Amino acid sequence: MARILVAMSNDTSTSKLRAILIENGYTVIDHARDGHECLRKMRALKPDLVILDYNLQSMNGCEVARVTIEDKISDVILIINDAEKSLVDEIKSDSGFVCLTKPLNKPGLINTIELMVKNKRKIRELEREIESLRATLDTRKDVEKAKGLLMKNLNLSESEAFKRIQKQSMDRGIPMREIAKAIILAYDI
Repeated sequence: MARILVAMSNDTSTSKLRAILIENGYTVIDHARDGHECLRKMRALKPDLVILDYNLQSMNGCEVARVTIEDKISDVILIINDAEKSLVDEIKSDSGFVCLTKPLNKPGLINTIELMVKNKRKIRELEREIESLRATLDTRKDVEKAKGLLMKNLNLSESEAFKRIQKQSMDRGIPMREIAKAIILAYDI
């Protein structure tokens, strides 16, 4: 379940929110009373989600949210009142950021948290998949370049050049990309 940091200047509100979160199976890893303390704790604890009140001391919740999103520390739920709506317009469109207006609706809050946690999980999955595809593409590029060099310099066919790279990889227990890089380095000198 999601690990949540709560940042509110009012102890009563913090206690109520903490109770709601725990009752719904979330882990409240800590709480903060002011903006700077919240940022320190976020960087140290790396929560999945931060729930911020706009009215934090030393640094308001909007400023904390902006830093959090820019530095990709955590997703953010910012709790505001109607008068503060216009102050958060510039970060409303950022992904990983939701603004909720007081008074909070318990089912709405829980649904928002669940949706943000699911979206974050999906984004992480997609990022891992993209990284894997990028690595595969980079490997192919290096192997293709190395094959071309072997074909040109050793007068091999494409399949012979590939088999030579593959054999070296298997014999030495080294990934094909590393063998390809070594070939590229050897012939680029």
